[in-house]
Amino acid sequence: MSDETQETDVEEAATPAFLFEFDHLVAGIRGASYEVLQSIFDDVDLTQIHYSKYCLAEGPHKTIDLLQTGLGVKKGQPKKVSEELVSGIKMHLDSGAVQVSDEFRDVVVQAREREMRVIGVTAIPPQARDALAERLDLSGLGIDLVEYSRDLDPYPKADAWLRLTKELNIPSTQSIALTTSAQACKSAITADIPTISVPDRFTSFQDFGGAMAVLDSLPEITLADYLDREIISV
Repeated sequence: MSDETQETDVEEAATPAFLFEFDHLVAGIRGASYEVLQSIFDDVDLTQIHYSKYCLAEGPHKTIDLLQTGLGVKKGQPKKVSEELVSGIKMHLDSGAVQVSDEFRDVVVQAREREMRVIGVTAIPPQARDALAERLDLSGLGIDLVEYSRDLDPYPKADAWLRLTKELNIPSTQSIALTTSAQACKSAITADIPTISVPDRFTSFQDFGGAMAVLDSLPEITLADYLDREIISV
């Protein structure tokens, strides 16, 4: 069999995927982080604007350094304060507060009806991730979790999307990524994945240029519209 034929067989075997930011769309890490930081910086009026300005681009350790410098307030050594932040996030993940909403279940059903793989990308550490997956019965919903980092990094960068599509044999241009921030959106687009974005209260002001759609809420998503019009026609 020639190399060209083998490559064709691989391409034909590849299954399009619906990839999404599990950490923010399901686990609610961004909102939980904000609440934990408000508790840590209890003598400062820590607003959503502060959080959006200093806490969206980096993981916990660098975030604390940026936040303390930006606010002009030092609550302790960045490593120690970041450990408090991580501990608070883990408590949120273990608390039972995380649920798969009916609105998100509907989007998953849409993807499964189109025979797409449903993959949540996550930076939640393995032990917490596995416990959460079991409690939420993600396998029963047809959702696989795939790690892009173990350090609670706030979003997958382009190289992470590229690695995932390569390792999982996902045809990027026939798939869809659902993101919540401009950083994640642009990273997915850089990896040639058509992207839909649903910003949250911390990211709604960002520039989502290049996305197929920027929507206000999950119920606005009709995957068939984008699969048929935006992807298959390409």
